[in-house]
Amino acid sequence: MTTTRPTPPAPAKLALRRVLASQAMLTAGTLLVVMALFTALFPGKFATLYNIQTLMVDYSGIVLLGVGLTFIMTSARFDLSVGAVLVFSCVLGTQAMGALGGADGGWGAVLIGLIVCLGTGLLAGLVNGFLIVKARVPSIIVTLGTLSVAQGAAYVLTGGVDLYAVPKVMLDHIGQGKVLGLPVPIVVAALAVAIGSFVLSQTRFGQYTCATGSNAEAARRAGINIDRVAITLYLISGAGAGLAGFMSLARYGSTTLAAHQNDNLTALLGVVLGGTSLFGGTGTVVGTAVGVFIPGVLSNGLVMMQVLPYWQYIIVGIVLIAVVYIDLVKRRGRTEGG
Repeated sequence: MTTTRPTPPAPAKLALRRVLASQAMLTAGTLLVVMALFTALFPGKFATLYNIQTLMVDYSGIVLLGVGLTFIMTSARFDLSVGAVLVFSCVLGTQAMGALGGADGGWGAVLIGLIVCLGTGLLAGLVNGFLIVKARVPSIIVTLGTLSVAQGAAYVLTGGVDLYAVPKVMLDHIGQGKVLGLPVPIVVAALAVAIGSFVLSQTRFGQYTCATGSNAEAARRAGINIDRVAITLYLISGAGAGLAGFMSLARYGSTTLAAHQNDNLTALLGVVLGGTSLFGGTGTVVGTAVGVFIPGVLSNGLVMMQVLPYWQYIIVGIVLIAVVYIDLVKRRGRTEGG
């Protein structure tokens, strides 16, 4: 009696299965379910163009932080300083624009403010990368230290009082402006996601990043300069924080010192929810962009339910622990299976 072997699935079907089973798709599905729930509860309030657009604008800065964090965590490192670097870049950028006319400043002042914000982020990233690579201090310790330094410096320079010397032209044309009908902050975040996704998935540098996160020693033996890769990654993360600071100034017109205390946690949760492993080796920028909006939608829905928004922090913490545990279980399963 002859037995017939089952026909193996076609490559296209295998690819489709992988996509449907990916963490990014699960995250997108979760986001849609949560949005559908709040739409059913508040049909004429939640799923409105104004509310969704406002939500996307408010979390566009977190997306910018998340793009840089995705690169960092794909390489099996951490950057806990991005939220504080964002605030510090806001302070220095506002002071620079204030010296050039403040609210009455023109596009020249805006350009200087952008350069200062980006320069601040790049400098912070360079310091982080140098200490991690050359001094061999663990990334979590270095970035925790720079978080404290950047946050403390921001409060020292301002005396704990928000600065408002932001040119009106910046508020009108960047914070409130639109491109092809879309708010500028959304367009900037979308461009960052597109560029970051291309670099991480389609370029040699992206391959080096994943290889470093999978096995740093093997990557080194393969000829990859992992120290240079690490410093570049922290420059990318710092630039993202600086750009997020500039966009925050354009959006709110002030340094908003106390408004970014949980940006680190929200961005980290978005990265992990999006499918980037805390243990390195795999990462997806598009998944991060989707994951970032889950806590945003939860917060928005809780406000509509007249529930204290502070519950969001509890939910975020529980979800973060759960997602990391699931990632750890998957990693153990792959290791045992291999």
